[in-house]
Amino acid sequence: MKARISSTLNTPVEDAWSAIKQSKTLIFVTKGFLGFKEFKHFPEEWVEGNTEHTKLMFFGVIPGWQHRLHFSRISNKHRELLTNEGGGLIPHWQHRMKVTPISATHCIYLDEIDVKAGAFTLPVWLYANIFYRYRQRRWKKLIKNEYSTES
Repeated sequence: MKARISSTLNTPVEDAWSAIKQSKTLIFVTKGFLGFKEFKHFPEEWVEGNTEHTKLMFFGVIPGWQHRLHFSRISNKHRELLTNEGGGLIPHWQHRMKVTPISATHCIYLDEIDVKAGAFTLPVWLYANIFYRYRQRRWKKLIKNEYSTES
């Protein structure tokens, strides 16, 4: 099952694209909902072809499972990052992030998630919809604090 969630960000597309590629952005936009136990070992910037392994921490305190993030595509030309992820109850979690300019000072940020988790697909898909809406609210907070074009 697929989910698509998008938001308008108050920042130039290049600033948003730069932020997508940084591991600290992932830590910020998921904080409070999902944490990563081994995040200190993440590279500063994601690298196409690399695979990162981490233990998930739900709400920052509830231990989850070992999770794999494989960065299968990072395209500067298309401003698109694609991960193939999985672990625990979720063998297939493909995440596509893309930013598209709408003006010199604003862009559209897109999260597209494809989930396959057998009998758990529907509940995982519902979780993904809630989680990515939360992430996008955190994205807006990050942009407001770090990159906003508004004075």
